[in-house]
Amino acid sequence: MRAQSAVVVGMGGLLAGVMLMATSVAASANFVWCMSDPPVQVVTPGGHALTVNNQVYLSAAARHLMNNVTDTASAAADGHGGTLVTVHVFVPGAAHVVSSVYRYGLSAANDGSSVVTLTLDVPIT
Repeated sequence: MRAQSAVVVGMGGLLAGVMLMATSVAASANFVWCMSDPPVQVVTPGGHALTVNNQVYLSAAARHLMNNVTDTASAAADGHGGTLVTVHVFVPGAAHVVSSVYRYGLSAANDGSSVVTLTLDVPIT
């Protein structure tokens, strides 16, 4: 009887794990992460080099358009001793974009099509 219960519990756990994996695979298939975008370099008004990383999420149907994504960034003083970094990501259709400056733990996200503009306020000049 104990062996039979252990088998039932084991099979239940296995089934739960398979269902969890199937759910996460289906959810992740709806979006594609554009990992090929190289980081964008900007120089603050004070002469510091910053690296801005952009992650672009497109629908699976638009995957073939990922090579059409381009981005630019510019830096200007924010008036409070920091730097305002403005990022423009040019996307071929509806997309979700996340821009980050990992060095300072900053990120911004926005949805859009054609051009997605994001602003990061970095605490250095």
